[in-house]
Amino acid sequence: MSQVRGRKPTKRTRTRKKEPEPEYFHERTQASSVIFGLVMVVAMIVAGAALLGGSLAQVGQRWASTMDGASRSIGLSVDSIEIVGLEHVPVIARAVESAAMIAPGENMFRADPHTIRRRIEETRMVANVRVYRLWPDTVMIYADAAQPTALWFDGDDWAVVDSLGRQMRGQRASDHLDLIKSVGVGAPDAIPALHTALQSLPDFVGQIEVARRIAERRWDIELKNGALVRLPADEDLATGIASLARANAEGALTRRALAAIDLRVAGRIFLTPNRVTNRVEEAA
Repeated sequence: MSQVRGRKPTKRTRTRKKEPEPEYFHERTQASSVIFGLVMVVAMIVAGAALLGGSLAQVGQRWASTMDGASRSIGLSVDSIEIVGLEHVPVIARAVESAAMIAPGENMFRADPHTIRRRIEETRMVANVRVYRLWPDTVMIYADAAQPTALWFDGDDWAVVDSLGRQMRGQRASDHLDLIKSVGVGAPDAIPALHTALQSLPDFVGQIEVARRIAERRWDIELKNGALVRLPADEDLATGIASLARANAEGALTRRALAAIDLRVAGRIFLTPNRVTNRVEEAA
């Protein structure tokens, strides 16, 4: 008889208990809580204003006063205002301090550097304005006195323009007759670049009768001897002036009897002789 073999007992696998899945708190939930909290704060302010019979503006003023008092109590209020760069022009320094509109004792958090800089720049008396808060109690203002750079005829009268192309208030053109005279639409904005380019030709500046702005893209320079220097477009202005400087060094080009010196084509100088002068010389 065949023997019946029994089945081998199978090993029982132990079942592990499932670990509880971690809970995640989404940012959306946190953001909604924050928004809800802000809404509740605003609602409480409105309700408080209504109960007190006041307006939101009054509540804001009271809140600002409270914050100012708190900042003073912990030493975060303006104690000193220092102006650097205008020591030699005390009149302008005082005007800058007045325009800043900050006073000792004011909350340092309310002395916003960007706002203060904008107020100072609106005086049109200074350039390169920088404002810093030095915690806990100092406001530093750095500025350079705007320098008269050119005169501009606006169609009615002459105005003084500074190195940033801004008209300078309180400056009389009659006090700056040695500056370059300019005319034409958009001339003030383009004066800084022209002034910088002409630094390589200091003798040439004294020969200029007037700088005329052409189509708001380039300059024509009328010289005192009657010659006309046609400069290239603004993007090539420095290159054109450098070319004129080399030509002047070699042959005093701007002092010759010429009707026009044309620098509008890169790498070339076109000369137009003064026919009237030539005829006089021939007749003599």
